[in-house]
Amino acid sequence: MTSGVRRRPLLLLSLVALAGCGGGGSERVSVPDGFMVRSVEKPAFSVALPNGWRSFGDRSHTDASEVAGKNERLRTELETLARSDSPIKLVAFDPGAGRHFYTNMNVLQTQVPSKVTFDDMAKVEVTQISRAESIKHIRQMETKVPAGRALHLTYRPHANAVVQQYFVRHGDLLYVLTYTTRPADAAHFAPIFDKSAHTFQVE
Repeated sequence: MTSGVRRRPLLLLSLVALAGCGGGGSERVSVPDGFMVRSVEKPAFSVALPNGWRSFGDRSHTDASEVAGKNERLRTELETLARSDSPIKLVAFDPGAGRHFYTNMNVLQTQVPSKVTFDDMAKVEVTQISRAESIKHIRQMETKVPAGRALHLTYRPHANAVVQQYFVRHGDLLYVLTYTTRPADAAHFAPIFDKSAHTFQVE
């Protein structure tokens, strides 16, 4: 079952490199303590992230040099992602790890034909990721975020990273929220990632 959902050959994981490791929309969202809402204008959506995280692509933080600091590699990546044709609409990371930005997130937007149901989409995404080389320990569940139904996947793309992804179907658009951290930090960040994802709404 691959027809209908445009394949994204693990572009969803492209921002792991930045880590240095190699329905609705109108409902009121409760912002967790210690979090701040980051809003993107085009496409219009918002998600809450920890206060100390730096972000790029939202209304408040749009200068790549300011966000990346002295990290030239990160600045170049952000400038590439800022192009209008980039499917990545928001990037954020925890600067607490110093120059190795191990923990990060991004939001990708892509089109899904209306004839493809949520269940079909979920099967395709799980199959695609399962077939990728070195992917291990995939866990999946369905949840709901303010923007609609969501498929939640957790897996390890390689030895140095743990990924949590939320595939959110909203009309004919699919939003993919990808959170990445080191295995050693996975237990700490898992509830943080979950709180963040459950504030995601399309405006």
